[in-house]
Amino acid sequence: MLQDERRSEPRAKAAYQITFECFRHGVKISQGFARTINVSEHGALVEMPCAIDLDASLILSINAPFYMLVIQGNVVHSRQISPTAYHIGVRLTNCIEGNWDHLKVDVRKRMENGVED
Repeated sequence: MLQDERRSEPRAKAAYQITFECFRHGVKISQGFARTINVSEHGALVEMPCAIDLDASLILSINAPFYMLVIQGNVVHSRQISPTAYHIGVRLTNCIEGNWDHLKVDVRKRMENGVED
């Protein structure tokens, strides 16, 4: 792991189409479609069409090839990558629907197959 690396878990490349709902102080402020760039067992880098504040939380609906997962997370970083796209780092905190183990197995398989990011 690189010296300036802050992640405690390795990331695997994974381009899932997702839907999101964004909440701030418990109030829904936006929703839409996005895609993951990479995932770990407890985090994701998501490409979104809008900026998200660091005090926001997200509900992500991940539609992977063999499972569906609705998971909650907190925004830990946000940066603009183009005039219409943002990379949002999300710490995944709570599974709302589905089985979190499916995501963990998926990440591990991707890592074993050399799709580390």
